[in-house]
Amino acid sequence: MDLNNARDIELRKKEEQVFHGNLRKNLLLQRWSPEMEETIKSNPMWVNMKYYAIERKSRSMVMDWLEKNCKGKRVLDYCCGNGEDTIFIAQSGAEEVVGIDISHESIKNCQQKAVTRGVQDKSSFLIMDAEAMEFEDDSFDIITEYGALHHIDLNKAYPELLRVLKQDGKMICTEALGHNPVIHFYRKKTPYLRTEWEIEHILKKKDIEMAKRYFGKAEIKFFHLATLAAVPFRRMLGFNILLGLLESIDSVLLKIPLLKWQAWQMVLVLSEPKKSLSTNKSWK
Repeated sequence: MDLNNARDIELRKKEEQVFHGNLRKNLLLQRWSPEMEETIKSNPMWVNMKYYAIERKSRSMVMDWLEKNCKGKRVLDYCCGNGEDTIFIAQSGAEEVVGIDISHESIKNCQQKAVTRGVQDKSSFLIMDAEAMEFEDDSFDIITEYGALHHIDLNKAYPELLRVLKQDGKMICTEALGHNPVIHFYRKKTPYLRTEWEIEHILKKKDIEMAKRYFGKAEIKFFHLATLAAVPFRRMLGFNILLGLLESIDSVLLKIPLLKWQAWQMVLVLSEPKKSLSTNKSWK
């Protein structure tokens, strides 16, 4: 690696650290709730959270999966944000859950939240570079991440995730997709809501194919296309009825091969890690 490229990498990571530190400063909330509406009104950086009011189906799938798979396991919450999933996993019977994030503010919020929720003995939080983790090989049974992969260099992240995951381990990912031109137009028109790197690296088919180099099995489920129409009605009486109707429409639309890639989000479950490709930590 030449010096200029090294500087570019460090600048990219510093921008992510500063952006997410500012985003989460003095704010423990992470996902949309009616209580977040005041924050959305007063803080332009959180206006995007209104779209997460429609996540019911994808979040339900992920929560059910975590409850089923994390009991008695050592779990990594990769790029944990404000730690809501970390707390949920600890409360769901995991032996231990570790959250890492590049943002100092995020880790501080997570530590505070763990104490408040009474799971500080089963959870720990570390400031760490997700592309060069400090864990031993084969450290975790389960890895979970939410909206993190498009913030990092997948050429570095996938081998690292493979390295720290056990032979029989699994990983669940919730990610936005980058194929829908209308959604991508919105992203380009609101650059203050995300870093430059993030805008250009929302996941696409090629990134899923890259994951398959490292994992023998990749199961994808698509979410949220018609349901986006419910966002303006999120504070109104009857929102849940409307959302349910649109979810039913999505259950049909997102089975159509070409149309499903226009979805806003996917949930990706990776298993059967190809450990023969793993880079031994001692080689670095």
